Amino acid sequence: MATEVIPTDASKLKSVAQIAEGTAYKPLPQKAEDGYVTAHAIQTIAADPQTLYTLWRNVEAFPRWQEYVVSVKELGAGKSHWVMGNPEDKDGTRVEFDSQIERDTPGERIGWKSVTKGVEQEGVVTFVPAENGRGTIVTLIQKQRVPGGAVGNAVAAVAKRGPKQIVIEDLRHFKEMVEAGEIPSVAGQPHGPRGVTGSVKEWMLGETNPTPPGSSEQR
Repeated sequence: MATEVIPTDASKLKSVAQIAEGTAYKPLPQKAEDGYVTAHAIQTIAADPQTLYTLWRNVEAFPRWQEYVVSVKELGAGKSHWVMGNPEDKDGTRVEFDSQIERDTPGERIGWKSVTKGVEQEGVVTFVPAENGRGTIVTLIQKQRVPGGAVGNAVAAVAKRGPKQIVIEDLRHFKEMVEAGEIPSVAGQPHGPRGVTGSVKEWMLGETNPTPPGSSEQR
């Protein structure tokens, strides 16, 4: 199935790489404006900032903990090539694009932006030591163009999630991988009839989504 090409207007895609400076900052709220969705998630993770930075900087490991990421290949000079889709469906739809790291401060933050026409997405992840000395506060913020809703965004369409939920799940999986060494899953556990409301929630929460290779049942 062909992917709709979304015209890129760089002047409208304002950078989010400057929103997390130092140790005192307030993440942007979840919002949708002018066809762009900005979403954020925060987790306190039991590891030091440098360790978390190093893990996140290894982009080729992203398919291990991010849903619907088939592969990421490091191209050098901060550029990488992404293939997204359902890893369990080899004949399914694929979306490919390149991403460029635009800001890289070891142990503190990584900022990136897509550079392929048809995919407008940028983000920043920051690593700030918790004040109590227990772990690191990790903030992930992403902004992407979503004309006509989630189905109008190539990445969100193949991921079967809205942009806001993608950000939440990505950071949640990252925390689980770091702290537990795997992503816990309830797949296969018995439950009663869902009903209409339960079935909708099951879809919204991604209970039927393919599990990343780092999950417990994939190990």
